[in-house]
Amino acid sequence: MKKIEHILTYYWLWIVGIGGGAVLAVYILYHAFFTVKENWFYAVLVNVMEPDSVIAELKEDFISHAGYDTSVKNVVINANSYFDASISGGTNNNYFQSFAALVESGDLDAVVTSEANLIAVGEAGRLLDLSAEPYAELFQGWENRFVYCIPYDAEYSTDPVPVGIDISGSDLTEVYGLYPDGAVLGVGAYTKHPEEVIKFLSFLNVSPTGGKE
Repeated sequence: MKKIEHILTYYWLWIVGIGGGAVLAVYILYHAFFTVKENWFYAVLVNVMEPDSVIAELKEDFISHAGYDTSVKNVVINANSYFDASISGGTNNNYFQSFAALVESGDLDAVVTSEANLIAVGEAGRLLDLSAEPYAELFQGWENRFVYCIPYDAEYSTDPVPVGIDISGSDLTEVYGLYPDGAVLGVGAYTKHPEEVIKFLSFLNVSPTGGKE
């Protein structure tokens, strides 16, 4: 007993340090090898005021519809983003900076917001040109729902470019009660999963040519 007391008295800092290091090592190894790091799909719903329970229901229903295994990859429906790029100073907040970082990293697959907001985001080059190769074929048939902008970068185009799909009247507005004044979906400029956006559009039960499926 005295030996134990002696060790605890003179070496307790070492014991705490080694113990803490062991816990940290286990934590790092667990998160490196056993936690989910990649995404099946990542969407940002901008300026949503509805309860978190509605977003959770939307997410679970989409996972079921798409048949995703969330033990392999994540599905993220981020409804905690608030900005309006269409107004002066509307991007001067941390929400927009986080959104821009998601775009630049390629993590953002889809963004849903008002038409004016989406057009402003598209003008800055942060949304996919839905008519550009190799994505034109993927989004072929949705032309009647395209929303256009003229990019700030005149070298890219001086003509209107399709950067969004009008999803007004879809289940997003009619079933889940989001965006009662209408909404437009855009695709992240550097998305890694454009085909998953089509699954999301299918889940929202809106046809390419207009109206619900």
